[in-house]
Amino acid sequence: MTHRPPLSELEETVVWHGEKIVLRPITGSDEAQHAAFVARLDANDMRMRFFNARRDLSQTELARFTHIDYAREMAFIAVRNADGAAPETLGVVRAVMAADGGETELAIAVRSDVKHDGLGHALMLKMIAYLKHCGVRRVVCDVLRENAGMRELAHSHGFVVDASLYEADTMRLVLTLASDTEPVSSSGH
Repeated sequence: MTHRPPLSELEETVVWHGEKIVLRPITGSDEAQHAAFVARLDANDMRMRFFNARRDLSQTELARFTHIDYAREMAFIAVRNADGAAPETLGVVRAVMAADGGETELAIAVRSDVKHDGLGHALMLKMIAYLKHCGVRRVVCDVLRENAGMRELAHSHGFVVDASLYEADTMRLVLTLASDTEPVSSSGH
């Protein structure tokens, strides 16, 4: 794996629907903001992301999702900082890298009230660029078969179905970033 840039270098401002939002790594100071984000996910979106019916995350889970080990995982959040209002998280993409440098597992969630407006694409592009820079060769995403939105998003970024792990209610989507014999570029972020 290549050297990871400092967190501050991974922050980027983008224009989304005419307003500036920031895509940046999540930090421990985002815990309360992340709880508010999760509270704005509807029950079906929570089920699609966590594979079970739940309404919120425990304090322990919130801490685990915001106080991360950047050596083996990354989470980028999309933050809106409207005039005078408190910052709000609109979406998150998370990748957990295997200790052996093998597969990296990816998950994404966009706040229910702003889905289908391109934010998922922006977060996915950011994470894929980061993972390429880190030398990741293969990204996997386990999804519920009924999660058409995630399947479409992943497919639009080159993910394909791994037929060997196709189960009754879940499927594994795979993105190959580089072959085992192909060197991974260290350009980009």
